[in-house]
Amino acid sequence: MRMRRALIHGNGAKSRWKCQGFTLLELILVMVLLTGVMAVVAPSLTVFFRSAALDEEGRRLVSVIEMTRREAIASGFATQVWFDSDRGLYGMRELQGVQADVLPALDEKKPLGKRIFRMPSNLVMELDNTSLFASTIASIIYHPDGHLDENSLLGLFIKNKRKEDQKIQITRSVNGLRFEIRKGNEMVPLQSEILQIPIN
Repeated sequence: MRMRRALIHGNGAKSRWKCQGFTLLELILVMVLLTGVMAVVAPSLTVFFRSAALDEEGRRLVSVIEMTRREAIASGFATQVWFDSDRGLYGMRELQGVQADVLPALDEKKPLGKRIFRMPSNLVMELDNTSLFASTIASIIYHPDGHLDENSLLGLFIKNKRKEDQKIQITRSVNGLRFEIRKGNEMVPLQSEILQIPIN
């Protein structure tokens, strides 16, 4: 691909350069090369964007859990992160005058509140219910002293609906007060005997 220049002599003393562009064959060749590159790169980009959405949702959930802990300490009331895996919703609320074992009533026609979050449609929550009593909902409750309630979830998984191998784990940290994201080989079974987390 080269630019061809031809010197054109005019009638006067002035001369001018005429530039010729690319040929049709050269343009078609470039388009074929770009199409080939995109065919090779496209599957990798799809996997990248799916895992990026999974990571972003995990960071948002951990931020909501940490915000719940801070709000419990600041307000002086127990605060809860509740999970509704059937509808793909989670949110936070103070437990002052509210039953902890009842999901909040939500009108599907109205927009979600500022403390209610909907997971992207391609992701799903898998909750660990082994630590729950039959009468309670899946939730994480922080007391005003910043400690977790003994009936709080040990953790949960966020999975991609289309690719089962794409998942992350949100689980309690070593000190048992906060939650963290784990991926791949870092994941642990969600059982209190294995995690050996002290519950205060």
